[in-house]
Formats: sequence, C-alpha cells, structure tokens
Amino acid sequence: MDDLDRRILETLQDGLPLVAEPYAEAARQLGIAPERLLRRLEAMLDRGEVRRVSASIAHRNAGIAANAMVVWRVSPDQVEAFAREAVRCDAVTHCYERAASPQWPYNVYCMIHGRRQDDCEAVIRTLCDRTGLGDYVALYSVREFKKTWTRI
Repeated sequence: MDDLDRRILETLQDGLPLVAEPYAEAARQLGIAPERLLRRLEAMLDRGEVRRVSASIAHRNAGIAANAMVVWRVSPDQVEAFAREAVRCDAVTHCYERAASPQWPYNVYCMIHGRRQDDCEAVIRTLCDRTGLGDYVALYSVREFKKTWTRI
C-alpha cells in the first residue's frame, strides 16, 4: 500500500459524498481521475487490503424505527429459492445462510427494516405466502449500539 492508497482510504473512510457521482467527487478531492480511483480500490480489494466497499444509511434518521432479524428454518434444497424471494423485498437488506445446530435449527437469516413493527410483520407474511415456509423467529432490535469502523 503506497501513499496514494492511504490517501484514498483516508478520503473514503468517513463515507462517500452524497452527490450524484460520489467516486468522481472523491477523485476530484484527491486530484486524480475517477477511473484511477476505482482501479486503485479494485486493486486493494484484490490484494485483501480492503475487504469490502459498502453503503450504510442512518436508518433511524430516515424514519426506519423497526428492525427485525428473522431467522428461518429452510431445507437445503429450498435455500436458493427462498433467498431469491427474500431479496425481492425492498425491506430486506441482508439475507444469508448459516449452519444450523440442534439447539438452533435456523439456517437462513434476513434483516428486515420498517417504519413500524407492523411493516416488518407484513414482509414476514409476504415471505411466508411466497415460499410456503413458516418456521421462523423474528428478533426485534430494542437498542442500537454506536457503529464504529476501522480507521487509518
């Protein structure tokens, strides 16, 4: 990692600017072409120096007050189909598979967001209807902890 890579990470670590072309704006701040910025980010990802580049919103500021991690018991042959249905729902921001155990038989996890708990429940009912599955537990957030990110 050289000086330019460090400058790129320092510029991006507090988030992308909220503009139509955020990478172009970040590149302008760095004094480089947007294409060069993107190539450098891709190289850092390829080398494992950066694990991921992702977006995060301040959901409570956007009116999203209900958050449910819904865990489902899905047979292995139905996981792909279930996941396809889940990600069709705008309120689902995460959907992934984890190993189940005898003590915790749930293997598919979906994060669902809504303005109210009723909104999350409606998404859960939609997923039950679309998939025919109903073995789940909805775990609602009761408190949000401050998120912190690795900084250089």
